[in-house]
Amino acid sequence: MQLRNSAEAAASLKALQACGLLTGHEMEVVNRLGAPDTPLDRAVALAETVHLHIKVDDTHQLPINQFFEAGARLDHQKEGFVKYRFPGAVNAIFSHIKVSQDELIEKPDSRRPRPFLDHIGVDLRDETAPVRQTFDALPGVAAALNWAHASQGGADRPVYCCHVEVAEKHWLYPPDEGGRPGIPLEFAYGPLKVNPDKMGCDLRPANPDKIDPASISCCGTKPVGESTVHALGRPVAAGAGAGYYQPQDLGRFGEIRRANPELAEGFFAYYGQVMGEGKLTRREKALIALAVSHALKCPYCIDSYTTSLHKMKVSEAEMSEAVHVASAMAAGISLVHSVQMMNKIDQLDASHETGATLHVGAGS
Repeated sequence: MQLRNSAEAAASLKALQACGLLTGHEMEVVNRLGAPDTPLDRAVALAETVHLHIKVDDTHQLPINQFFEAGARLDHQKEGFVKYRFPGAVNAIFSHIKVSQDELIEKPDSRRPRPFLDHIGVDLRDETAPVRQTFDALPGVAAALNWAHASQGGADRPVYCCHVEVAEKHWLYPPDEGGRPGIPLEFAYGPLKVNPDKMGCDLRPANPDKIDPASISCCGTKPVGESTVHALGRPVAAGAGAGYYQPQDLGRFGEIRRANPELAEGFFAYYGQVMGEGKLTRREKALIALAVSHALKCPYCIDSYTTSLHKMKVSEAEMSEAVHVASAMAAGISLVHSVQMMNKIDQLDASHETGATLHVGAGS
């Protein structure tokens, strides 16, 4: 698509700005994305659409009449999440549910004011060689620009959002500008597939240069999150034959707020403080968490902390040694209770010997 040269796309962006949903700076970032002779111009040119994911306080309070006047059409809607198709191949997504790992650690007193542009998505739908090559080159582009990078999905591991999925995603994180947070860039590869039997979101990963993944809630019952969280959310397994453990559920951890928001916020605040830098480093805490995850047999946590430690450049040998510590402790904990067995045997033997002695004495 030709983002910069499309009068329709420009009009759609202006309509969103007129609604108070995009700032001038955010519009500038979007327009700059497809500028000629820039590292990302080819990816934008090959995209089917570009989407803007905007965080709002309440998706029920959107100015939909102004959207329709601007030529938008409703694509789909779920509680807390709605998508509109605007002219010029610009899609606008609005949410008030948690869709990013950042939101898992957001506190009421530091909550970012809404609305704001959470991320810009470049939708690479065609599964052709040029698109694949461009998509695969994105981590190298991020490295050349000295931008942070994260990825989701891969072979047999689709990325979910609401009731749809795509094959893979790369996330690039431009730096902050003039005191404004950098706006993450999402590059999604593959056609959008509808999964009516699944619901949930793989949370947008937090910028790994700003937030240590190990400090984001992983579990207790699961993340991560890919919330959650992812992630900071993922779909609920459905249908016959689905196993209980679904890796994509990790990102839905943030949804535990649904039943009791206050308790959930208290847990996440406590978890974040405990897993942050302290007398022990985050690296050391993550290794402990991996060992505990194995001891308590939580596959969600094992996935989450293995991923976090891998990003921290912790070697497989170090992770394996932590797991062996947990295994040795589990074995030792079981074996030390054999002392109870020995005590009981000694008690029974003593009782038997006493009884035998009394019997002999009575007989004499």
